[in-house]
Amino acid sequence: MNAMRLSAASHDLLLLFAGPMVWGAHFLAIYGFTGVACARPGPGPQWLGLAWEAWAIVALGLVAAAVLVASLAARPRSGSAQNRDFLRAIALALNALALLAIAWETLAVFLVPGCWGPVR
Repeated sequence: MNAMRLSAASHDLLLLFAGPMVWGAHFLAIYGFTGVACARPGPGPQWLGLAWEAWAIVALGLVAAAVLVASLAARPRSGSAQNRDFLRAIALALNALALLAIAWETLAVFLVPGCWGPVR
């Protein structure tokens, strides 16, 4: 079976926006998860002073960071070498910004009390 291969332009566009797309998916996942977790009554189990919901958010942040790091292995395929270098630099910058945003969102677990109880 032959796998569908993306055109060079589509590949480069996905590479360029991988960081913002991963950040957006992470943002939706953690806030959707928090909404569902906060709708449940009563406290859940804790580990190392944090509720399991907080650790799930940390795990989602680590998964998103791993996906961003893995996306760095892809290289642009279209245009001249100069264009590929430019696309690579912009993709790296967008991935770095997305990684910073993901870290900032995940850091809130340790600083802001969630609906599952105060941070100690």
